[in-house]
Amino acid sequence: MSSIVPPITISAVIPTYNRRKYVVRAIDSVISQQSPPNEIIVIDDGSTDGTAELLHSTFGNSLKIIYQENAGVSAARRRGIVAASGEWIAFLDSDDEWTSGRLDVFRQAISQTKAELAWIFGDTQIIQDDDTGDSLFALYDLDLIGYPTIFDNPLRTQFPFQFSILQSSLIKRSLLIELGAFLEDLRSSEDFLISFRAALRGTFGAVPQVVTRLYRTSELAESSLDRVGKGSSDYFRARVIAFDEAAARYGDPWRRLHEEAVRGLCWALAEEGRMARALSLQQFRHGISAKAIAFSLVSLFLGTQLLRTSRRLKHRLTRKERNQRTI
Repeated sequence: MSSIVPPITISAVIPTYNRRKYVVRAIDSVISQQSPPNEIIVIDDGSTDGTAELLHSTFGNSLKIIYQENAGVSAARRRGIVAASGEWIAFLDSDDEWTSGRLDVFRQAISQTKAELAWIFGDTQIIQDDDTGDSLFALYDLDLIGYPTIFDNPLRTQFPFQFSILQSSLIKRSLLIELGAFLEDLRSSEDFLISFRAALRGTFGAVPQVVTRLYRTSELAESSLDRVGKGSSDYFRARVIAFDEAAARYGDPWRRLHEEAVRGLCWALAEEGRMARALSLQQFRHGISAKAIAFSLVSLFLGTQLLRTSRRLKHRLTRKERNQRTI
């Protein structure tokens, strides 16, 4: 592999909130890159555990530190994008870390393709309590052909599993600005939505190397957005938006998935005690089905309480079926 790298500028963007115990590890993995980014921007999203003071005392002027009142990860990432001066954005969460040589891998891959890439990603290792873990490419069977692999249909990298996670990607800043990245004020699944939207509009590439270590240890479980956010209204809202745009362009299977996501959002809002009656009509944006009609009648005329009850009953039946299969 040639040692020559293309002259591209990269801004590392690290949102953090109450991660005093982990943030130094994350930032050290960026600073220690053989070819570091042109700038490192850390957005402290209103930490109350001394994270801000630690950043200042440990790194001083080597970082661009932005402080804001707690507004969530979407707002923090958006703040970092706006403040960045690099052509490319490299995200990192403050409890994860990059692998050595990560940015060189991406620079080399970009130099070896004639494609006008908008997004390039590598493999991710999920770290468990014993400091080991499988890679996402291996777990979910992503086969790469060529170096880098250029995808004729980037949507296949997004669903049913999303491989281009933010922490393992290098993304054109201009694309993020064009798409209005992170303006939806989502507290979770904001990463799913921007990656999916980008796949509808730009060229995606991938490299086989593990470029990020993603920590999913038990001590982080309670505050992990991936785990806490699943099944929330934001989880489904992100998918309603994403599948709606895909259905408008391609029809099925995205039409069906959009319809299912609308029902999921209605259920999630009902669980939160919020009205979802009019929302159920969004099921018909791309077609009509018997299931959509039945769900809308229940939602419109019988209301939030019945939706909440039906969702809980569905979950009980699902758990019962799982238990029966394991007996």
